[in-house]
Amino acid sequence: MKRILLIIVTACVVIGAGISLYLYNAIRSPLTDGAVEASNYIENEQLLNQVMNVSFYHGEEGYWVAEGLTDEGDEAFLWLNQNEEKREDPLVLLKEDGITKDNVTEQVANELGVGSFESVRLGLEEGQAIYEFTYHSEATGKVFYYVSFETGDYIKSYSLHTNP
Repeated sequence: MKRILLIIVTACVVIGAGISLYLYNAIRSPLTDGAVEASNYIENEQLLNQVMNVSFYHGEEGYWVAEGLTDEGDEAFLWLNQNEEKREDPLVLLKEDGITKDNVTEQVANELGVGSFESVRLGLEEGQAIYEFTYHSEATGKVFYYVSFETGDYIKSYSLHTNP
């Protein structure tokens, strides 16, 4: 009897893990496929010579944020609108034209008195390159804090309050 129960429990765990893995891949697939498509578009249109990394940012609009190299070999970031009809003028900024992720993270952590962030990522708001910081505050809930990529100056913030 114990052996049958052990087999049933093991089978349920294996099936549950398989379903979870399938759902995870199904949910992530549009982002993975979109990143590949954005990378191919950037290289085919010769917007960057080489694409090293692509991430997704969704603010007012969705953007693919690519890190790569220009024709001159300079490190750069490129913001490509997710909407194919709005891709005519992607924003390209040299990495040296902005504050490094490490420096701005240290700066914002000191300003806010935050020990760590859930995420720090590049985005685009109102045509301006930004860093988006997310963290959890017991007083205000989940906080989104935005600073300029080029200067590190505060742009805006908001929080999603959670019930106690």
